[in-house]
Amino acid sequence: MSRLEKRYRLLLRLLPAAYRQEWEDDMVTAFLDSMETGDPDTTEYVAEHGRPGLSEIASILSLAVRLRLGGPDAPPRSFAWGQAVRLSVLMAMLTHAVTVTVSIAVPLWLSGKMAWLPAPTAEWVLAPPRNTWHTVWGLAGYAWLPAYLALVLGHRRVAQAVALLAVVPPAVTTVVQQFAGDVPPSVTPWAMRLVDVLLLLAMSAFHHGAPPVPRRPWLLALPVGILLAVPLFTLQATTPALSVLDWPGLSCATVTAAMLVHLAVRGRGHPARTLPWSLALLLLAVTAFVVRTATLPDHLGQVHRSTLTAIASVEVLVVLAVGVPLAVL
Repeated sequence: MSRLEKRYRLLLRLLPAAYRQEWEDDMVTAFLDSMETGDPDTTEYVAEHGRPGLSEIASILSLAVRLRLGGPDAPPRSFAWGQAVRLSVLMAMLTHAVTVTVSIAVPLWLSGKMAWLPAPTAEWVLAPPRNTWHTVWGLAGYAWLPAYLALVLGHRRVAQAVALLAVVPPAVTTVVQQFAGDVPPSVTPWAMRLVDVLLLLAMSAFHHGAPPVPRRPWLLALPVGILLAVPLFTLQATTPALSVLDWPGLSCATVTAAMLVHLAVRGRGHPARTLPWSLALLLLAVTAFVVRTATLPDHLGQVHRSTLTAIASVEVLVVLAVGVPLAVL
C-alpha cells in the first residue's frame, strides 16, 4: 500500500463505518486512478509523496456531513443527530437575531428618548462612535438578523455568507484589542468568537438532503423572542444585582430555562419528535458549560472576584443539575 493510498484511507475515516465498508475500496481506486499520469516515474513519485487535493478533501467533508447529519432517508441515528444540530443552530441563530434587534433600541433608551422605560443603572453609558468607519464596523453584528431569516427561508449558503459579515469584524477587533493591549486579557471575547465560528460551520448541516425548516414557527419565534427579551433586558439593565450576569452567565441561564421547559413538556410528545430537541438542548448545554468554565479566570482580576466566581460556579452547577437528567432520562 502506497503512502498516497494510506492518506486517502485516513481521509475516508471521516465517513461512517458502514458506508466505508461498502464504498471505501471503490473510492480509493477512483482517487488513485485520477492521480495516474501515464509516466511510471511520475506516478511512483506521486504514490509516495502525493496528497489528496483540496477539492477532494472538501468533497469528503461535505459527504461526511450529509451522512453523519442526515435527512429523512438516513438511518435513525444519523437523522436524529442531524436534526439536533440543525435545531441547535436555529436556536443559536434566533438568539443572535433577537439580541441584535433589541440592541437597535438601546441607544434610544440610553439617550432618554424612551422615557416610558425605567432608567438604566450608572454602568450603562451611551458612548458616541469615534468615526464613521468605527460606526460601520460596529453595524456588522446586525447581519445576524438577515442571516437567520435566510436560513429559515432555505437559503443556507446566503445565510453563511451574511453570517460571515457578522463574524469577521468582531474577530478582527478581538485580535487587535487583545494583542495591542487596549483591553485587559480576557477569555470571554475569544470564546464568543469561537462559538460564532462553530455556528457558521454547523450551518453546513442544512444540506440538500436535510428536511426544509418549518418557516411559520421559526419566523413567529423572532417577534415572540423580541417581546420576551425586551423586559428581561430592561430588568437586567435596571437591577444592579443582575448586572453581574455576563454573556456566559446569560447563556447558562437561557439554556437552563429551555431545558426545564423541555423536560416539563417532553412526556407529552412522541419520542421520535422530542429526541432531536433533547439532543439539541444537550449540545447547547455542553457549549454553555464549556464556555462558562473556560471564562472563570476572567473574574480573578476583578474587585468582586470572590462573588463573581461563586456566581459563575453556581451557573455551572445549575447547567449540570438540569443537563444530566435530560441526558439520562
